[in-house]
Amino acid sequence: MQLRRLACLLGVVCGSAFASVDQDIKSLMEAGKFTDAYHLGKQNQEQMGQPAFDFFFGIAALDGGSPGEGILALERFLLAFPDNRSARFHLARGYYILGEDQRARQEFTDLLSDADGAEKVGIERFLDAIRSRESRYVPTAAFFVETGIGYDSNINAGVRAGDVAGLPGFAVNTDSASARERDTFYSLQAGVQASYPVAPGVMLYGGFQGNGKWHAGKNNDVFDQVGLGAQGGVSVLKGRNFYRTGLEHNLLNVDGSAYLRSTSLLGEWSHQFDQFNRFGAGLQYSQLRYEDVTIYLDKDKRLASPSGAPQRDSNMTVVSANWTRTFAHAWNPVFSVAATFGEERNDSSRREYSRDIYGVRAHVSIQPHQKLGFGASISYVNSRFKDNFSGLSFFPKRDDDYTALELSSVYALDRNWSIKAEATYAEQNSNIGLYEYDRGTFAIKLRYDYK
Repeated sequence: MQLRRLACLLGVVCGSAFASVDQDIKSLMEAGKFTDAYHLGKQNQEQMGQPAFDFFFGIAALDGGSPGEGILALERFLLAFPDNRSARFHLARGYYILGEDQRARQEFTDLLSDADGAEKVGIERFLDAIRSRESRYVPTAAFFVETGIGYDSNINAGVRAGDVAGLPGFAVNTDSASARERDTFYSLQAGVQASYPVAPGVMLYGGFQGNGKWHAGKNNDVFDQVGLGAQGGVSVLKGRNFYRTGLEHNLLNVDGSAYLRSTSLLGEWSHQFDQFNRFGAGLQYSQLRYEDVTIYLDKDKRLASPSGAPQRDSNMTVVSANWTRTFAHAWNPVFSVAATFGEERNDSSRREYSRDIYGVRAHVSIQPHQKLGFGASISYVNSRFKDNFSGLSFFPKRDDDYTALELSSVYALDRNWSIKAEATYAEQNSNIGLYEYDRGTFAIKLRYDYK
């Protein structure tokens, strides 16, 4: 609507001689064809200097991959119409794209004082992005807290009661802790992140976070989980290449007892190929150490037993590669795909716990409104274990196929508060029926970010 009103105004000011090209550029932009709009403008360069042409061509150039030309066109337009807010906003956006953060911040800050609605939300997001980018040069810290409620159709990744496929003579009773159980839950998560630059492009980073998930049903507290984590490392930005290496430590508590400790050394690299494409790769080595906690064999907590989990202690190596593609469209679509390969090697020579892991994940996000975003992802993981199940020759080697579909929606209430809805459906097929299940979850979360 703003583009349409401005086009009418400029048509009166500039006359009708150039209206056809102006309208064609505008129509292409409204259809999300910014590259085509930019090329059309380039084919009519004799119209540069005409305010209507400069305005629309400037925006098309920003989103068509030529921000330098876009800035020049918008600066020419503002010489004739210095108070036009739309042109000033896009000029500031152009400065941001080119990495001229100081000029971009000044323009956005000037506009923010009397902005409202979608314009205000857009300006605040750019200012947040500038602040994040400036963390390369000045110390920064951020904090968040998130709480939610939800429903889980299979809180223990349990199997259906009855005979278990692949295990002749083995059956799961309805009151067994291995039988699927559904319940509502509530969750809480909080964390803090900080960065400290030590040289141009070189930054130390670190953070702490905690999360918990508690179930409402009777006796389902045995599936309650609390996680704690810390990480730190160094990142380097050099030209279009970004490098990061660091150390992470995580602790998972189940039913109030420490269950799993993991320590990971990781490294990653990414390359910004152009305005729209980014490629990356990663390497992670993890030590997984389990505690021998007490588990209950039945849902009424009458039969208890040691878990024997320490026999699952292992080391895991994972390599990954990824590609992210952004598109010049009003809805800001982003598509990414990642592939992983890993090996988990058991420390106790229990090869039935060792496995090769192959995975792929695709994700897409759109933002049809300044305050509203949607995301969807699908992932697949295949786990091929290296010895017969339970180490017994009459059982096959375990082979799992895990598939998950995730949907999310985020609505920004203001700069700090947001509401998120999440839904996930996961299914694991296995030649050992004890590990075959499906699971659906849904949650609504309220989040506060302080930056």
